[in-house]
Amino acid sequence: MIDWSATDALIFDMDGTLWDAVDSYCEIWNTTFRTFGVDCHVGRSQLVGCMGQTLDVIYRNIAGDNPVIPATRFIPVLVDNEKAMMPRLAGIPYPGVREGIEQLSKKYVILLLSNCGEDGLDNMARHIGIAEFVTESVTFGATKRQKDANMRYLKEKHNLVQPVYVGDTESDCRSTHAAGLPFVFASYGFGDCVDADLTVASFRELTEFFLNR
Repeated sequence: MIDWSATDALIFDMDGTLWDAVDSYCEIWNTTFRTFGVDCHVGRSQLVGCMGQTLDVIYRNIAGDNPVIPATRFIPVLVDNEKAMMPRLAGIPYPGVREGIEQLSKKYVILLLSNCGEDGLDNMARHIGIAEFVTESVTFGATKRQKDANMRYLKEKHNLVQPVYVGDTESDCRSTHAAGLPFVFASYGFGDCVDADLTVASFRELTEFFLNR
């Protein structure tokens, strides 16, 4: 039984938890394929099914095990295109995120953790206006560590007792439990989850729950 009142930090996933930027990602992927002269169209439903995975895994899912363009060539160009295009394209924050993060930051340490590229979290935080409330952002792109290792890193670095991870996929849940932390499932996001410690149907519901602990 989890004592939610012992929570001292909230660690948030990005895609499917704080905002929806899938249409922007599709444009970036398709632009990158065109750069290599490859006739490959990536659609929204295809990327939604890959959310939460690292870029190499997503590329393998899209291009197959033996792609025309090796991942070692494709992914660096994709990353450069994302850096150049995402500040303009951005995503759509879920209702209540900006206000909720501000309120929660008065009671909890706010951290961000995603499998995105190195600049992804900082760009998102600036775009939706939550950067000033975030203590630290950690990405797979910067650390090359899996989510559970990055969670343990954040817990140790900030001397936390019971940080909680908030995400929207079963893989988020597995990573969180592997790190020994409680998992909150954002059911309004992209994925499914059967083993969450808590499920919320909206960001406002999450905010209300943790403000009342």
